[in-house]
Amino acid sequence: MKKIIHTLTIAIFFMLYQNTTAQQVDLKKTPKPEIIQAANGIAKVFFDDLKNKRHEKLTDFIIESVGYNLDTAEKAKMRIEFIEKFEIISTAPPRGTHGQMSGYDLIDESYVPGSDRYFRHTYMTYHEGNVVIWEFRFYVDKDQKVLLNYIGWSDNNPFEYLSTPDYASFRK
Repeated sequence: MKKIIHTLTIAIFFMLYQNTTAQQVDLKKTPKPEIIQAANGIAKVFFDDLKNKRHEKLTDFIIESVGYNLDTAEKAKMRIEFIEKFEIISTAPPRGTHGQMSGYDLIDESYVPGSDRYFRHTYMTYHEGNVVIWEFRFYVDKDQKVLLNYIGWSDNNPFEYLSTPDYASFRK
């Protein structure tokens, strides 16, 4: 009987402790303006490098950001693939896919509800042959440094891209 009472006492203690330390959910919490500015600065440098065909620099930035945990062989393979992809994007049709970039716009900013440390920016770049949709996901570390956590791109119609269920669930 003492074992049961002891076990119940411990269980009640853990339940009470868990409730007192739980974080309150604040669905209105969003990243601070200076965090958003830092993310926009990362994108500005990225698109400047893309426009000026600094493909190696772009690739190194992506590998440092999202491929930091890969081994040397995986990084080397990733580097070759990204450089090839950027060259194809930057080469005008019919040899490439899009051609010279002439500008870009931020077309969406969305947040994970309740988090001020993870968010997404979606940009559209304009090229001589087509547009490209770029998705950047940013993470804010414990020191308030903005880090690129994910990057992807698509040449889908922007209206189709922005209406996907995954995208709609992540919007602010």
